[in-house]
Amino acid sequence: MFCLPQIRSFLHYGNRIVATLGILCCIAGIASAQTRIKVNVHADQPTVEISPHLYGLFFEDINDAADGGLYAELIQNRSFEYFSLKDTHPRTEFHPLYAWQIASSPKNHDGFVDATMQVHDESPLNSNNTHYVSVTADQPGTFGTQNLGLDGIRIDQSAKYDVSLYARVDDWQGAAPLTVRLLSPDGDVCGTLELPRPGSTWQKFDGVLTANETRDDARLQITTNGRGTLDLDMVSLFPQQTFNGRKNGLRKDLVEALRDLNPQFLRFPGGCITHGWGLDNRYRWKDSVGDVAQRKPNWNLWGYHQTYGLGYFEYFQLCEDLDMAPLPVVPIGVGCGFRCTEFVPMDELGPHVQDALDLIEFANGPADSTWGSVRAEMGHPEPFGLEFVCLGNEEHDTPDMRQRFPVFAEAIRKAYPEIKIIGTSGLGTGIPIYDLMTKEKVYSSDEHYYMSPRWFFDNVNRFDSFDRDKPLIFVGEYAAHDTDRKNTLYSALSEAAFLTGIERNADLVDMTCYAPLFGRKGHMQWRPDMIYFDDRNVVRTTNYYVQQLFSRHKGDVYLANSIDVVAKSPAPLFNGYVGIGTWNTTIELGEAAVNGRPLDLAHWKTTSGKFEHDNGHLAQTDMKATPALAISHESFSGEKIVFTARVKKTGGKEGFLLRFASDANGKGGYWWNVGGWNNRQHGIESFDGDQSSTIAKVDGGIESDQWYDLKIEMNGDTVRCFINGDLKQQVQLGSLDVSISSTYDRDAGEIILKLVNPTAAEVDAQIEFSGVQAMASSASVVTLAGTKDAVNTFESPETVKPVASKIAAGTEFQHTIPPYAVQAIRIKSGRTN
Repeated sequence: MFCLPQIRSFLHYGNRIVATLGILCCIAGIASAQTRIKVNVHADQPTVEISPHLYGLFFEDINDAADGGLYAELIQNRSFEYFSLKDTHPRTEFHPLYAWQIASSPKNHDGFVDATMQVHDESPLNSNNTHYVSVTADQPGTFGTQNLGLDGIRIDQSAKYDVSLYARVDDWQGAAPLTVRLLSPDGDVCGTLELPRPGSTWQKFDGVLTANETRDDARLQITTNGRGTLDLDMVSLFPQQTFNGRKNGLRKDLVEALRDLNPQFLRFPGGCITHGWGLDNRYRWKDSVGDVAQRKPNWNLWGYHQTYGLGYFEYFQLCEDLDMAPLPVVPIGVGCGFRCTEFVPMDELGPHVQDALDLIEFANGPADSTWGSVRAEMGHPEPFGLEFVCLGNEEHDTPDMRQRFPVFAEAIRKAYPEIKIIGTSGLGTGIPIYDLMTKEKVYSSDEHYYMSPRWFFDNVNRFDSFDRDKPLIFVGEYAAHDTDRKNTLYSALSEAAFLTGIERNADLVDMTCYAPLFGRKGHMQWRPDMIYFDDRNVVRTTNYYVQQLFSRHKGDVYLANSIDVVAKSPAPLFNGYVGIGTWNTTIELGEAAVNGRPLDLAHWKTTSGKFEHDNGHLAQTDMKATPALAISHESFSGEKIVFTARVKKTGGKEGFLLRFASDANGKGGYWWNVGGWNNRQHGIESFDGDQSSTIAKVDGGIESDQWYDLKIEMNGDTVRCFINGDLKQQVQLGSLDVSISSTYDRDAGEIILKLVNPTAAEVDAQIEFSGVQAMASSASVVTLAGTKDAVNTFESPETVKPVASKIAAGTEFQHTIPPYAVQAIRIKSGRTN
């Protein structure tokens, strides 16, 4: 590994156009013209090796990502184990017959009789699957049950489907077999299969059903003819065309979307679901292996049930299929800090630690070991080759957590010293328990960022000054949350800029993965996500394509680089709306003006909170609003704008939020936070959608029931903030930076230059390669570009997608970087080193 100290020092600032206080332009409120830059890639100055597993995936069962998603099962509630979550979670609609109904007569079929349907547990299939359905007819005839799937069942004409179920009969009169049909909602028969007549004990039946038409709204019907009771359990319908044709397999097109990302690892089975809603609801990996009929289903904290058909064996198998390193996440006896404060007592921690050790044996143990034999019986006698174990997820910094983590780490090191332990830095960008991870000498420590695009731009240099003697960093969950949490191109570009800084620090940042991975249409608990899907369609977002571009064009070693500004953009033009806001505080706005002209407060628009106009004043009265915001009835534009306001705090612990450069919906722009952070500091912050990012802070506070004259001067790229005539803060908002990364791909013999332009204007770049013997005369380019707010949708899934092209190249050449674009340029090179 190369890591030249003088290059490292230079690279802290040399890879970007440095703005005085970060990155901004064309974030709501500032526009800019074209910029000319000079980029020099020092091909003979390698700095750090790029981690071979830098880019990977994080999967969590959220947004119905497993059942109804990646897991190809088409039946919902196949084992009748659903129940209401009203005592533990707000959702109440679930029950044991959810998605099931009494069978109705298909078209052109007669002889159906009335029947009753109930769920019982007196004589179950097994102790893990305790419920089954009993359908009873008191008179001879045809009867049964049918499943509606999840938003219907997708079938394709001529496609084959594997059907399986457990059945038995009781007090039975008749000799008819079981009939399995695919039906349309109108009763059209879309496929038929006959299975043998059940006996009086549980028996598994299976067969293959061929669909005779294509539909998205089919249902599966199971009937028989006779009189008595038919018991059913573990009813399953699987397309034969799963990924790699595997039984109990995964949805082919979704796995193909993952494969196309060129992922090097998979973190699973989730983040928060590993803790669960409480300790009783935590993810138990042992419940997810073995025969699917023997697995113990559970519900997850996102508020729905999961079969565990997609379990640890399937996760390991997927890793093997896509050549990814498996990264299982193990709970450490600590409850989810967001939802419960439970901890496993120290004297009861032993079985939890043993679960972690048994997991390693399941993955790597010999086929005759206790848990290795379970793996072997499932069809994989060879070890999976597990190298990493993740201990914990987003743990809050508590004495209980600090007491328990070392117990797990010590036990794993003693039993399996070859396993690399990935710890957790704790909740938030301040990484509160990185000190514990350092003390425990973990391999790497997991950090999570769900922040505004502005934060990602501002943190391109986040890892430049990290201590290299501490654990490596695993960026295990991150996503830019743009306005309204949409997957805009702008959010993806902010992530791209952030990744250039990660590649520059690849000696420290070992792994990264976007989160969450999947979102099913109509079943969303969280957004944005990287991939959206319904029964038939897959939408690859702009963020997906950024991940793909970086993963496919990673390189092996980072090359030193520099950027010089040849021509600067003219002074920024401020534009947008002004306004007022609060955070857990009530206030009164007496008057406001822009450039000395009074504003009519009666026409201001409330975007959150409760603002009331009375006698010329505007009062915010909702103490709980976080934030409460109102903006002016007109917008303002110009090189110099002065916004003044007379404000009084009437209650609460915080102060005022003086808005400027907001858009018409109250999104974007900035606020001056006067008396923020529990009335201890003033700060200028950017505001992007529902996320704020601090630019600069100073100490200070305000008093209640006292009028303050506030003023914000916006002049060129400078913002000056005054309280009662006294200057409190001054910041310079520079033009938005072009971010770059330059690496070398040894196998291809190519230099890879990645360029990120998040501005509205083209950037003219003079690109030079120093320290090389020769460069090819042409280069291949992959470009992802579009409008700032461009989004890929189900209706328009390719609004933004990668475009390949060729350009003239050499040791020196001119190149125009499109607006709102990220590019990967690959050039054959003869290097001096």
